[in-house]
Amino acid sequence: MEIPPPIPPRDYASKNSPIPLPPRDYLQKADNVPEQPPRSHPGAQQKSIQVQTQGYSSSDGLANIFDYPISTDPPLSSFQTSNQHPVKLPQFYDVPGPLQTNNFYGNFLVDDQNLPVWTHPYSIWKSTDDQFKGLGISHTSASQRVFGDDPDTGNLKYFFNPVGICSMMLSANEFEPQNFNFKVGDLSRFSIGLKFLTGTGEMHVNAVQGMGMITAVYNGSITPRVASKVGIQPIQQLGTTSNGLQKYKFVLFDNTSWIVYTNSILKQVSQNSVVSSPTNGQQVIVQIAKLSDDNSIQYYDKVAGSWVTGCILEASVISNNRCQYTFDYSISGSSASNKILQWFLPHHIDSIDPKMQDDKAGDISLDSTCKGPMEGFIISQFTMVESLPPESLMFEPWSDKSGVHGYSKYSLDIINKVAEEEISLFDVVNESNTDSMYATGKVFDKGAFLLYVVAFVLKNQNLTKIMLDKMKTAFDKFINNRQLAPLCYDNQWKGIVSTSGLQEGNFYCDYGNCFYNDHHFHYGYHVHAAAIVALVDHSFGDGSWINGSKDWVENLIRDFCNPSPKDKYFPQFRSFDFFNGHSFANGLFAHGDGKDEESSSEDFHAYYGIRLWSAITGNKSLEAVSSLILAIEKRAIGMYMYYKDDNKIMPPRFIKNRVSGILFENKIDHATYFGMEKEYIHGIHMIPLTPMSNYIRDSRFVKEEWEGLQLAKLADAIDSGWKGLLMLNCAMYDPKRSWEFFSSEKFQSRWLDNGMSRTWALAYAAGMGGC
Repeated sequence: MEIPPPIPPRDYASKNSPIPLPPRDYLQKADNVPEQPPRSHPGAQQKSIQVQTQGYSSSDGLANIFDYPISTDPPLSSFQTSNQHPVKLPQFYDVPGPLQTNNFYGNFLVDDQNLPVWTHPYSIWKSTDDQFKGLGISHTSASQRVFGDDPDTGNLKYFFNPVGICSMMLSANEFEPQNFNFKVGDLSRFSIGLKFLTGTGEMHVNAVQGMGMITAVYNGSITPRVASKVGIQPIQQLGTTSNGLQKYKFVLFDNTSWIVYTNSILKQVSQNSVVSSPTNGQQVIVQIAKLSDDNSIQYYDKVAGSWVTGCILEASVISNNRCQYTFDYSISGSSASNKILQWFLPHHIDSIDPKMQDDKAGDISLDSTCKGPMEGFIISQFTMVESLPPESLMFEPWSDKSGVHGYSKYSLDIINKVAEEEISLFDVVNESNTDSMYATGKVFDKGAFLLYVVAFVLKNQNLTKIMLDKMKTAFDKFINNRQLAPLCYDNQWKGIVSTSGLQEGNFYCDYGNCFYNDHHFHYGYHVHAAAIVALVDHSFGDGSWINGSKDWVENLIRDFCNPSPKDKYFPQFRSFDFFNGHSFANGLFAHGDGKDEESSSEDFHAYYGIRLWSAITGNKSLEAVSSLILAIEKRAIGMYMYYKDDNKIMPPRFIKNRVSGILFENKIDHATYFGMEKEYIHGIHMIPLTPMSNYIRDSRFVKEEWEGLQLAKLADAIDSGWKGLLMLNCAMYDPKRSWEFFSSEKFQSRWLDNGMSRTWALAYAAGMGGC
């Protein structure tokens, strides 16, 4: 079937013209909305709003949804430009574009650039140890994991993989008497180039997520060397490949086996070192891979001589509300197949396009660090297919069992009474006036949910006008960048950061925002809140608010979720990692266990906010992008962060924890950065509770977590905002119990998190079927 040409990006250049809005029922102007909803008998269901998304199909012309930048304009001039950052740039061998700050290769960019980077299944690092200078290579199996028990429960509290086991090393004789010069380049979302330079030659390595072989290309006058700190038994020459490469088997003193291919001749000179003939100006390649067994050699033979240098992400919406996405690999060299061997994680295999099965490299597998066994494929492209979130899942409470439920007259009367009180007391203008984008975002979101309920659940025009005016006033200070800690555009790493802590280089200011920590958490709250304000203003106000806010909101989105490499002011997908299937929160910091994330729920809340914003602005490509991310997260988070009884990936005793806690690239720690209380560890994976929650946190998981960990008993015992969070989560398990808790006359306001309103809690519990 011929693919239709892509539609041109919508023209939003005219700041004075109205923003086109999709013709959905909930966007109709509410000129004659009654002060109160019509009376009905108690228990009757009443839909608050008709949500009808248009859906997607190939006829939309979105041949590749990543071809459409949100904008290619410079950042807003109201964000002053900063040309200095506390974290200095590394040395580059080319001119870089916008830099990835939260990427898997982050340790190659900061500090001494010598901590491990996990490509999966391997880890690699720059080594400057005496006699072992070059690129260290390690792979650890599940049998090598280190476990730690929780003394209170007997469950596993953490597990990690040993680091620093230098099984193999790509090096050169010239590195030993002098230090090489290390530079990075060819930076993209999925890959990085590394150059180890001497006065006479260089070793060049491309690191790509999932790469099957680590390949070094030697140029100039240099003597390639393969080393091992573990120690090498006498190497075995296995002949040559069909394209003339020499093939060697290395068995180390720990009895692991590795395969090495080269277009040179190798000679073992010690138990730790094997050298090649000098290059003498000829290009030499050396390729290394770990063997799962001798049977796997046949698959490496097919790809020996080819190596991966990069990856481009493509995706298109297909039929039945599904989206296929593809890793399209750049390949250098030549081999028998002219393809490469790549490794893929369980969530990739779970969503694989059936046509890829013929490319599977037999039954070979290698363990990843924390995400189960990986499977090998001989490919140049790898395609997966996901079903996008249901079209009805937008603004209203949504259940994975019953969809959108609606409200009874009885519940609406109670919600209205609480809303009147909360709106009279909630000073969103002053409460949001902080020097923290995260704190402000939570306050904005609290106000936005309140606003949504009074506008579209209660249809109370008077309360809607009061709350809408408050939200507009509160947002105005930030849209004009006049808050206590204004935002600025960091022209060094290319992103929008808070000036809080920027001058002092203080990590602790605003949760490390200026170091690119947590941007999807921080800005996601603002985006979601802005979507609701725009929606309500269109239906109840004059509809002009979106004209003045759109560029500001979309600058924030571009910062953490720019979908296109055509946008030269922000990196592509700063936060979300399409290979790992979730975002990483950690920014410009060196970490011995790699990047990490602890709040899965704030992760998917950010992309939920983008989904709503793009629906309101009519940006179908961005709506498809955010919907695809949510679909991937549903699958990946459900494997790696949320553990049901039948989870086959995590160690059995760790499954009893039900949630990961902090998920690193090399370990999982059932903890939080701010405390060890159980309500913290589980609550941080709940906050905030939204219509998207039951899509990612499906009912079966919620039930097993609630019952298995006795969260009801925990909620009864605590006397803080975590209590309300746990009980709102209960609405997905037992909505009646949740409703009774929030509607009780004994309810205390201290049981609400500072980003949570009782009005929304009641509306959510009722909307999930609680009343």
